[in-house]
This record gives sequence, structure tokens and C-alpha cells, in this order.
Amino acid sequence: MRKVKKIKSFLIGAVMILGLTACGSQNTPEAQSNDLASQTAEEDTTQAEEITQIPEEDTTSEPAVDTEQQSDEEPADEGSKVLVVYYSASGNTEKIANYIAAATDADMFKLEPAKPYSSADLDWTDENSRVVYEHDNPEARDVALVETSVEDWESYDTVFIGYPIWWHIAAWPVDGFVTANDFTGKTVIPFCTSSSSGLGDSGSLLEEEAGTGNWLEGNRFSARDSEATVQEWVESLGLQTADAVQETGKPSVYFTSDISPDGLMAVYEALNWEPTGKVAVKLSTGEPPASNYLDPELIKDLVQSVDGTIVECNTAYGGSRTETAMHMQVAEDHGFTDIATVDILDADGSMELPVTGGTRLTDNLVGSHFADYDSYIVLSHFKGHAMAGFGGAIKNISIGLGSKEGKCLIHTAGQSNSSPWGGDQTGFTESMAEAGKSVSDYLGNGDRIIYISVLNNISIDCDCDGNPAEPDIHDIGIVASLDPVAIDQACIDLAFAAEGSETLQDRVNSRDGLHTLEHAEQIGLGSRAYELIKLD
Repeated sequence: MRKVKKIKSFLIGAVMILGLTACGSQNTPEAQSNDLASQTAEEDTTQAEEITQIPEEDTTSEPAVDTEQQSDEEPADEGSKVLVVYYSASGNTEKIANYIAAATDADMFKLEPAKPYSSADLDWTDENSRVVYEHDNPEARDVALVETSVEDWESYDTVFIGYPIWWHIAAWPVDGFVTANDFTGKTVIPFCTSSSSGLGDSGSLLEEEAGTGNWLEGNRFSARDSEATVQEWVESLGLQTADAVQETGKPSVYFTSDISPDGLMAVYEALNWEPTGKVAVKLSTGEPPASNYLDPELIKDLVQSVDGTIVECNTAYGGSRTETAMHMQVAEDHGFTDIATVDILDADGSMELPVTGGTRLTDNLVGSHFADYDSYIVLSHFKGHAMAGFGGAIKNISIGLGSKEGKCLIHTAGQSNSSPWGGDQTGFTESMAEAGKSVSDYLGNGDRIIYISVLNNISIDCDCDGNPAEPDIHDIGIVASLDPVAIDQACIDLAFAAEGSETLQDRVNSRDGLHTLEHAEQIGLGSRAYELIKLD
């Protein structure tokens, strides 16, 4: 495994896409890469002269940093979270790669073909040259590389991949790296060099080969582009250092407007979180006959990708889900048993979790099967709620994970474990925050638990209402975070800003729903301040 060149340790806590530049020009059959071009060819941008015979060492581009001198001194470590991977035939792609690395304080990894290309090999004007033969005979392309394994590969959140354009596509040595690595949980940003050809389909074709990762559209550069131009593009991506997040204390909330299985996977992968052991997916199975629960087809890919078990607890207020057998029938009727195993966590009673830092609860009671799972994905449908004002992540890990007895304790602020009635509103909202904190503390405050919320079919009533009011707010999107307070606050902000939100605002304010977030932040469950990172 080769060590990467170390520029500086850089932590990327988030990637906000605020408008990636699309490539303007389309490839033509004659269009090739300026990474194989001499400076003379750069002066004349006719497509027929974009590939020349100039070998790598004859490039007129600015000299690249010596990758070998620094790699032994400062290998990649746990602080490195961004990587620039590149293949360069004549030096132009390497120049852009160095600019990107400087702009992001990134590590670098240079791709070297196991069978190097000579200047004669790269002569596209010679119909007998290697590159022409490989173009005409794709099965003959040799994509073997000297090294494809990156040291500490798992530590990188964001990977830039650079290459020259060869006949409409990425120079094929890059294929050897893309197919050899798992990009799950990584944001991948392609960039290319060319005199006149655009990025075209090169990035999307590499994404298909990889099969994993959140691939963005990327950008095309020419050898004449300055460091300032590259810097401006990098800044447009909204890359944010972890140091900056730490200084502001703002956790990241990832957002996509794409309410689809792909959109759900995108926000999940943006978290760069890997579950361990047995995975539980906590959601609401929905009260019959007409509640707005999450569509099993929307969540199927995510649930199955982690081999997850859907988990729920019985209700304390009656209805069709108050007993395990009835609840399992509802789960089947609503399609959840078709996509995964379903486990009613309190089918065999309760287990106790200590509450630290609270003023209402000393203990929280969750379903006894809670401890059977090592990792939790909290998958919430954001909406209003008749008692809490709104339902989101905190409600899902407090009332949602509470056993019957636990639900009663939360509703009565610790006064009763047999009846949910009779408590005051402030005690109820604060108890939800405290019960949620006991769950978060048990699972390591983000180490073994993440939060994803879907903002669609937003009614003022909860999924526990079998006959909710009609949704007043259009579909907004999906958000994901490691912080339950931040994600709930983001949902409130997004929903309140939407057209038709007046009734929801009235519902939340009339129930003093925001006090749940205020108390949650006060006791250390999370932060109401957040950084919204748009993935679209």
C-alpha cells in the first residue's frame, strides 16, 4: 500500500454543493485531452490538435510538488479527510490536482500505470500507436496500476478524481483505481483537463463503474487555467473544515430535495457513518386506516443496504398497535414486513436506561429488545403532533423507543408508569428531551446512532393518528445528521419557511413544541445551531 503525499491534515466535516459548474461544450469524435498536449497545441485550441506526442517529462506546465519527498516524512493519518487522486499523462492534470490540493489542504495520490505510456504510445496521430489501438479495441486497454490501495482510505470523506479526457471519456488508467476501491460514504468530485472538450459523461461513467459513493458533477479545466480559477471553483463547492465546525460548534445537517430511494441513500452516505453489528431502523409503522407513515418502497434500499431490522414499540393510548400481535399485523398490512424483519421492542417488557443531567426523569424505560442491536438508524417522518406540537428525531427516540411503561413516564414527567394521562405540557416536552438523551448517551452520542428525517406529506397530525388532517405543506426533502437536536431544528426551519406552513406553526407554538429543543440543548443532547449542507 503506497503512502499518499501529504500536503496538510485537513478535516472535511461537510460538503455543500451550491452550484457546481456544468461543462459547457460537448465532446466531438475528434476532441481529445490537453493533458497530452504541448504548449503549442494549447495556443491553438482546434480539436484535432488536442493530443500530441509530448511525453510527460516535456510538459511546459508548472512543476509539480515532489510526491516522494514528502510521503515518507508525513504519511496520511487519522486527521486526513480529503484526497486528490489523479492520473496525468503530460503534467497538465497534475498541475490542476496540485492547485486543488493546495486549496483544500488535501493529501494526494498519483496513479501510475503498471505499463507506463511512452511518448510514442501517446501519439494519437499514429494509427498504430498504443493509445489509438486501445481506443479502437477497448478490451485491450490495460488499466493495471502500480498501486490502487490508499493508506487510511477509510478516513477520507471527500475524494477528488482527476484525469485527461481521451476520446470523450476519462483516460482509462483511472478505471483501474475506480473499480478497485469502495467509495461508500464518500463524496466523489471528478475533474478533467482538456483544451476544448467538456467533462461530458466521463464522471457518470466512472460512477457506474464504482457503483458506490455520492458522485458530484465536477468540472473541466484547461492547462491555461490559473490557480485562482481553481481556487474559485473549490470555494464554490462550500468545503468546510472540521476546525471551522469545531469553532462554531455547529453540527452538519445534510439536505436533498430528492425524495426518492436515491435521495435517501445520498444523505445517508453523506454522513460517512458505518454501522457495526446488528442494525436497527427505528420508524413508525403508522396507525390505520389513513396515517402518513413512510412508504416502504422509499426506505427499502436503505434498510436492506445495512441488513437492518425495523423496530417499533407498542402504544400506550390504545388503537391498533397497543398489543404486539396487533402491531405486527399493522406492520404487515402497511408493507414493512415485505422489506425487512420487524421487531416490536417491548414485546417482552422494558429495560431501564439512566437519565443524566435531567430535571424530570431519573430513568427511562425502553423496549427490552433495545439492547439486542448495536447500531440504530432513526428514520423519522417529520410532521405535526397533537400533544408534542411536532414529531421528529427526538420524539422518535423518546416516545418512539419507550415501552408502554416508558411512554407513560414521559407523558407524566416521571409520575406514572401505568397511565399516560395527567401530566403538564412543560414536563412532557422536557421529559421527551431527557428520555432522548438517555438513548443517545447509551449509544455513544452519534457513534452508534444517526438520524434521517423525511419532510413529505406534512400534516399537523402525527403518524399515530389514523385519520390525520390533510397535509398543508408541499414535499420539501430529506435531511440527515448525527445530532438529533440539529436535525429537528433544521426540519422546523425548513417547514416553517415553506408555503402553507401557517397551520403547522400554530400547532407547534400552541403546544410549546420548541421547548423540547430548548431543553434538549440545555441538557446536552445536541445543538440547535447547525450547518445546512445541500447535496443537490
